[in-house]
Amino acid sequence: MRILSWNILHGGGTRFEDIVDVLKRYDADVVTLQEYRHSKNHPHFQSALADMGYHSIIAPATQSARENSVLLASRFEMTGDGFPLGSAAPYRAIQARISVENEGSINVVCVHFPHKKAQVPLFTALLELPDNWLTEKSILLGDFNCGIPFIDSETKSFYATHLFQQLLSDGWIDSWRSRHNNLREFTWYSTQRSNGFRYDHALLSNALDQSVAKIGYDHDVRIRKISDHSLMVLDLNFS
Repeated sequence: MRILSWNILHGGGTRFEDIVDVLKRYDADVVTLQEYRHSKNHPHFQSALADMGYHSIIAPATQSARENSVLLASRFEMTGDGFPLGSAAPYRAIQARISVENEGSINVVCVHFPHKKAQVPLFTALLELPDNWLTEKSILLGDFNCGIPFIDSETKSFYATHLFQQLLSDGWIDSWRSRHNNLREFTWYSTQRSNGFRYDHALLSNALDQSVAKIGYDHDVRIRKISDHSLMVLDLNFS
């Protein structure tokens, strides 16, 4: 089972065809896109994803076509909706349950975190997920806009590191970091200062992390300016 996560920058814009070509090349079973927009590309994305076999698609509506949201698409049966965040925008995250043949279900929350103080309600909601998520097959993934300073960044500039670290303390496993020790790879760079940040994460329950065969980033899509973010690919092996 392959899962792909990617911040596509402002809904994709004129890069739509290149984004679709990348998705076709990776041929993932589950795709989540951040900075997805209900703009003129929206129906074209829906059609392209359906043509690729993603028959379960969740993309919470926004108040305007210029607002960033998330999309979750699956080739497996999926149920879910926008994530309850109190006063925060519900289209910042999607909570879903994906049924994988012969493997039961996987709990999923895909996220696109806002900046600074606005991150707190979403982190709080993740920290308040039911305890059984950590004993079941579960994953939190997407653009967290956060990490650990000087490990996931070149500067000390994350606002909510303590909340990100609380998720790890509670038992969520940063699957890429757990397999790459002190290696530093950055998935986004500041256009003003050229500082690098690893914003894009997959936090897994131990029950799911045991099935990880491979996890990594494709930086070429960022270097080629198809987006300003690298994409993340996670391969699971349940055998």
